[in-house]
Amino acid sequence: MNPDSPPGKPAAIAQLPLILASGSPRRRHWLEAMRIPFELQIPQVDESPFLDEEPGDLVLRLAELKAEVVSSRNPDRWVMAADTTVAVDHHTLNKPKNVEDAVRMLTLIQGRAHQVHTGFCLQRNDSVHSFVDTAQVIFRPLTEAQIRWYVGTREPMDKAGAYAIQGIGALFIESVQGSFATVMGLPVERMGALFSQLGLLKPWMGFPADA
Repeated sequence: MNPDSPPGKPAAIAQLPLILASGSPRRRHWLEAMRIPFELQIPQVDESPFLDEEPGDLVLRLAELKAEVVSSRNPDRWVMAADTTVAVDHHTLNKPKNVEDAVRMLTLIQGRAHQVHTGFCLQRNDSVHSFVDTAQVIFRPLTEAQIRWYVGTREPMDKAGAYAIQGIGALFIESVQGSFATVMGLPVERMGALFSQLGLLKPWMGFPADA
């Protein structure tokens, strides 16, 4: 038995790669940057919000649902899932449906603050660890011409809230209060603390025994 593996579980289980239950290239980027080995399995779930569901509740529910779906197919494996949305005045802004929807979203958030909520879930069998992390983003004022130019780059079309903080959208951001990584879609600071608490960084990344 490896003393660094989670109590009561064989070391081999702890050393299997993490399963990322997400198709987001930004989440893959973060895991690759941190050299955490992972496999990719993208769950098919209904992401429609419930009636009057708060944005934070929505992303937590979807993260837990995605993790549960993939975990049920992979017993004894750690599965990680996340979901991100943008909210303004308690209204959820998911990925735009078309160009005019993207223009509408950017018009709503320009020149003011909005919130970015990322729900996170890490699951193995019946062990579930989940939370929501929230950052506040303040956008600079934008003209309609600037908004339509940005939408014309196509960058907003597959992003919650119709912008990418790691792309051209960074030009329009005045400030971020909270985790930049959360705005990108993965709260890596709290994720890293959870991995460390569970002892997962040692078998996955070769951390020394006293790390």
